[in-house]
Amino acid sequence: MTEKKKKKGSALTRIARAIDAAGRDADVARRSANDPEFRRGVREDRRRTLSSFQTVKQALADRERIQKSRKTKS
Repeated sequence: MTEKKKKKGSALTRIARAIDAAGRDADVARRSANDPEFRRGVREDRRRTLSSFQTVKQALADRERIQKSRKTKS
């Protein structure tokens, strides 16, 4: 089986997607900021709780990709 490659699209499209995701995540964050259960989750396991946001998932994926590329260069 071959893996399907995702189309990256133009740079402008990727930027627009990133801005859109950031706006949605900001809206969700504003709504959940005063939720006691959310605050408790952030205190107990910050990474797991915040990974529910799309932009955080993208940042973590970018970080892993950068670390892998550094390992292959070394």
